[in-house]
Amino acid sequence: MANVCGYKFLVIDNQDILEINHLQRKTNSAVKHPEPVLKFDDPWCGKMEMFNYNNVLYDEKEKLFKMWYVVCAQEKDVYWERGRKTAYATSTDGIHWEKPMMNMVEINGSKENNYIIGEMTSLTYTIIDDPSDIPQRRYKMIFQVESEESRWAKFHMPLNLAYSSDGIIWNRPEHVNPIHRGVSDGGWGFIYDRDRRKYQLYTRRVPNIPRDISLYESYDLVNWEDKGRILIPCDEHDPPEMFNFQSMSPFIYEDFCLAALSTQYSLPGAEPYEIFNEPPSNWPSKTLGHVDLQLAHSRDGVNWSRPTDRSPIVSNGEPGSPDEGVIFVGSANPFVVDGDTYLYYTAVRYQHNDRTQNAYMKAHDFDMRDAVSCMLAIMPEDHWVSLDANNKEGSFVCKPWGPPHEIFVNADAEGGSVEAELVTPYGKVVPEYSRGDCVAITANGKNQLLKWKHGKSPWETIAKDHLGGLLVKFYLKNAKLYSYTFTLPDPNGQLEQDRVNARWCESIKHRSNNWGRNSNEPAGGVPSYSEPGPKE
Repeated sequence: MANVCGYKFLVIDNQDILEINHLQRKTNSAVKHPEPVLKFDDPWCGKMEMFNYNNVLYDEKEKLFKMWYVVCAQEKDVYWERGRKTAYATSTDGIHWEKPMMNMVEINGSKENNYIIGEMTSLTYTIIDDPSDIPQRRYKMIFQVESEESRWAKFHMPLNLAYSSDGIIWNRPEHVNPIHRGVSDGGWGFIYDRDRRKYQLYTRRVPNIPRDISLYESYDLVNWEDKGRILIPCDEHDPPEMFNFQSMSPFIYEDFCLAALSTQYSLPGAEPYEIFNEPPSNWPSKTLGHVDLQLAHSRDGVNWSRPTDRSPIVSNGEPGSPDEGVIFVGSANPFVVDGDTYLYYTAVRYQHNDRTQNAYMKAHDFDMRDAVSCMLAIMPEDHWVSLDANNKEGSFVCKPWGPPHEIFVNADAEGGSVEAELVTPYGKVVPEYSRGDCVAITANGKNQLLKWKHGKSPWETIAKDHLGGLLVKFYLKNAKLYSYTFTLPDPNGQLEQDRVNARWCESIKHRSNNWGRNSNEPAGGVPSYSEPGPKE
C-alpha cells in the first residue's frame, strides 16, 4: 500500500455500517501461549510465596519487554497475605524472561535477587510509559500501600503517585501524596490519552456491590475530576452470577479505546458466603469463584460499551491447567507489537475465594510457588470482534466513502468466501463493479486485496462520476470478517496530514469538553493561593 493513505474500519460497533443482514457479531478469543512465560521458581523464593500481579511494558526503542511483578507472601491459616514485594524481569521476545540480579533488596542475608522494592504489608500498582513528560519522569506509577497503622485507622486504599527515569529507582512526591482517597478497593487501569492530553484512572468505586468501573481524569495527576460510573455489570446479557468487575486495563487500538475486563462470577446476593462455603454438588452454576477476561470498547475513553456477545477474550483453562481458576488482567495496558496485541495475565490454579485457596495449600503441603504464574495470550491483528456468516449467506453495507482506490479485508474465508460490490447511495449497483465482477476471497489473513475481474481500480475508472462516495456491500458465506481497509492515492502525503489534523481538531474541540477554559487548566475545586495582606 505504498503512496496511498489507508483508512481501516473495525466491525466492533455500527458507527461505519449502514445495515447488517444475516450476520452474527462475535467476540473472539486470543491465542494462549501453551505454558506460563514466567514461573515462581527462583532459589530466593520462599515456599509460602507466590507470583501475584504483573505489569508488562514494551520499549519500542530498545525492542525490550519489561516486567514488574508483585510477590505475595502467604501464611498458614491466615485469610490475608503477610506482605508483598516487587521484582523486575526483561525479555527480548516476550516469552523467555531474564531475571537480572538487582542487588537492591536483602533476602535471607543476600541481595542476589531481582527484587527492586522490599516487602511491605501491601503494595499494588499500575505503571505506564508516559510520552508527555520529561525523561526524568518517563515512568509513572499509581500505587496503593497499606500498613498496620493505616489498617487500624481504616484508610481505604489511598492511591499515590511515583515516577522514575528507568523504572528501577522510584521517587514519590511527598507534597502531593496521596492523590486519591477512598475511591478504589483495588484493581485500577491507568492510561494517558494523547489526543485529549489527559490522564485517566479507571477504578472500582467504593463502597460498591456489585463492583463497577468508575473513571477519574486529570491533567496533572494531582487534581482529579470524577466522571462517574462508566461500566456496570449484570445487565440483560450477563448471567446473574457475573456481577463483579475485578479490574480493567484500557489501551488505544486504532480509533478505539479497548479494555480487558477481569469479570468475576459469585453467588448473587451472598458473595461473602460463597467465599468460605462450597456450593452443593447440584448447584446449577459451575463458575462460582472463577474470573475470566472480557472485552469493553469506547470511541472516546469516557463512554463505554460491552459487546452483546460476552464470550471471554481469554477464558479459564481446563482442570489442572495453570489458569483453571482465575485470570487477572495485567496491571499495565495491553500493547501492540507488529499488529498483534499482547495480553499478559496472572493465572491462578484455584478460584477467587478462601475455600479453594486453603484446599490448594493443604493439598500441596503449603507450597504456593506453583499456584500462580504469568501467562500470555496474543490477539491477532483486529481479531477482537468479527461479523460471521455460516452456510446461510449474510451481508453488510458500509456508509458512503471514497470511492476507494483499493479495498483490503482482514478475514478468515477458508472454506467459504468474501465478495463485494459497489453501490450508489440511491441503491444502484455500479457497472463493472457488481458482485459478479468481484474475485472472491477464499483465504485466511490480513491485507487481502479485493480484486475485480477486469483488473481496474474504482478510483482510476469511476471516481469522477461518483463524487460524494459509494457504498460497499460485502457478502460473506462460511467466513469471518474482522476489519476492512479503504485506500486513496496519496503521492505527496497530504491526505495523511489532513487525517492527522482532522483527528487533532476532533480531539481538542469536540472530545476535550474544555469549551470556555484552558486545556491545561487544573480541575476546579482547589482554592487559589494568595499572599496574606497587611493587617488592618
